Amino acid sequence: MKNIFNIKNLLLISGIAMLSACDSGFEELNVNPDTSPIIVPSYMFTKAQYDALNNSCASTYEFACGGSVQHFATYKDVPGIGDKYFFSQGTYPYDFFTNAYPLSVNEISTVIRTVKTDAGQSNLYAIARIWKAYTFHRITDLYGDIPYSQAGEGYASSNFTPKYDTQQSIYLDLLNELDQAASSLDASKTSYASADLVYGGDVNKWKKFAYSLMFRLSMRITKVDPSTAKTWAQKAIAGGIILNDADLAKVAFVAGGQDINKNPVSLALRSNNYAVANGNDNTEGGKFASTFISYLKQTTIRD
Repeated sequence: MKNIFNIKNLLLISGIAMLSACDSGFEELNVNPDTSPIIVPSYMFTKAQYDALNNSCASTYEFACGGSVQHFATYKDVPGIGDKYFFSQGTYPYDFFTNAYPLSVNEISTVIRTVKTDAGQSNLYAIARIWKAYTFHRITDLYGDIPYSQAGEGYASSNFTPKYDTQQSIYLDLLNELDQAASSLDASKTSYASADLVYGGDVNKWKKFAYSLMFRLSMRITKVDPSTAKTWAQKAIAGGIILNDADLAKVAFVAGGQDINKNPVSLALRSNNYAVANGNDNTEGGKFASTFISYLKQTTIRD
């Protein structure tokens, strides 16, 4: 009996030794070498810019945006049904919504949390707030009431069911965000530099962009609150809005490389509506809508 007990002890000790040996390097083995536990604001900001713009430049622009604002028309229940006002099968109407939150919204929210309390990165914080305002204003323009005040907090606070805020409250908060962000920009402090796909870190241009967005958003509330709209419009003009092409907010597409990087809107139209790509045949029936063309013909553009 004693021998059996000793054998059991020996096996137990051997097992523990083997487990200890097997644990050698176990933690390192389970660390993904392609990820970082540290958020680099400039890298994440670049991604937030790209995803916010790419969410409209590829097929989601054509289907969700182009259809909703009546740019396109078709005789089929397929992309570009905006001027028909009937239900579209598939995911087209809500693609923009479902793509925005896990990508651009989550990314810009992460940037803001990372730099918010660092006084040395005040410009990064301000510019991120401006870009967040731009990102959300496009979502609420399309869908009305949306998750806003609690959005982008899944990783930070495990809130995976954010409440929906009213569109009116969102517009008003975006206006305040732009006002605070623009006024806090300081050209003497560091910015995103080349990580900024839009302005290359030019703080003065970001300020103009912020006030231009403020002016645009003030127009959104003219019919429900003319007095407030006027106040914000005057504040935006006084702050300095974009007046020259050199200050336009844009990301230049590359001349070569993959088609998606040359002109994603053109690529989406060619591959989805103009698959034959001969300038004539149109397999899915999509064309620019007469609603859109007629409006252009009847509208005078002021210099």
